Amino acid sequence: MLRAGDDRRWSDVTDSMQTYLEAKRTVDDRALNRRVLERFTTALSNRPEPVRIVELGCGVGTMIARFAEWDCLPARVSYRAVDRDVASIQRARELVPARLEAAGYTVAPLESEADETVEGGIPKSTTVGARPDESGGDAATRLEITLEVADGFGLEDDADAVVAAALLDIVALEDAIPGIADLLGDDGLCYAPITYDGGTTFAPRDRLDDRIEAQYHRHMDEVRDEGSSQAGSELLTRLPRQGWGVLAAGGSDWIVRPREGEYPDDEDAVVGRVLETMADALEEVSSPGLEASVREGWFDRRWRELEDGELVYVAHNLDVLARVP
Repeated sequence: MLRAGDDRRWSDVTDSMQTYLEAKRTVDDRALNRRVLERFTTALSNRPEPVRIVELGCGVGTMIARFAEWDCLPARVSYRAVDRDVASIQRARELVPARLEAAGYTVAPLESEADETVEGGIPKSTTVGARPDESGGDAATRLEITLEVADGFGLEDDADAVVAAALLDIVALEDAIPGIADLLGDDGLCYAPITYDGGTTFAPRDRLDDRIEAQYHRHMDEVRDEGSSQAGSELLTRLPRQGWGVLAAGGSDWIVRPREGEYPDDEDAVVGRVLETMADALEEVSSPGLEASVREGWFDRRWRELEDGELVYVAHNLDVLARVP
C-alpha cells in the first residue's frame, strides 16, 4: 500500500481503471437506492418482451451481472453494454460470464453478426446467451448480452431502457439527455444510478476539508471539459424542463469505512483512486491560501490514515429514474 511520502501513486497500486471498477462493486451494492431500483424493475416487467436495454459506460460489466444476480430482469432480455475503453470491455467479457455462472446461469457464446475489430485485433462486439439453470432450457427464458467497444452517444438503437450508472456526472448533460432520448423507443426509460451530487466527506475531519472539497468541485465545474459537481440535482431540474417524467429519485451515498483496521473487498483501492483524482484536480486550479505544500500535507495525512485503516469516505450521489417525453 502507498504510504505518505512514497513516490508511487495510487494508480500504480490499483494497477488500472479495471481494478478500481471491480473494487467499487461492493460499494455500489450498498449504495444503490432500492426503492428506485424496484421501480425500474417493475417498469421493465410491464414492457413487452424481449425487453431491449442499452447500458452506456458499462465498465467491467458490473451492472448487468448485478441485475441478473438480484433478479431485476424480465424473462427475455436483449442487453447491449458499451464502453469506449477496450480494456474494460475485455475484462467484462471475462467477468460477466463467470458471475452469471456463479449465479446459476448456463452461459454460451453466440455468433456475432460482424467481424469488426478494434485496436490489437480485439473484437468490437461479442455476444453471449444465458439461461437460469432452473428454466430447464425453456426458450422463453433468455438473457442475451452484447459487450461492445463503442461511444455510447454515437449509437443507434430503439431501446426500452438506457442505463447510465456513475456516468452523467462526467458528461455534458445538455448533450447527454437528448443523446439518451435518441436511443429510446416510445415511453423508454433512463435509469441513472450513482450520479454524483456535490458531497465528498472524509473522517476524521480536518480543518482544510471544506476548502479542499470546494476546489475539487471548482475543478469539476470550471476546469474539466465536461461534467458537474451537482449533476444529480441538475438532472432533477433539467429532465422535467425537457419533457421527461421523473418516476423516482433517491440518495445512493457511497460509504467506505474500515472494520477493525481493515477495508473489506479491496475497497481501500476505491478511496485511493478518489484521493489521487482529487490531488490531480487541485494541481490544475488556482487555490489562494492552499499552496502546494499545504495541499500535499492534507493528502499525506489522508493517505496515512488510509494506510492505517482509519479513514472513512462518503460521497453523496443520487439515483434517478425517468421516462422519455
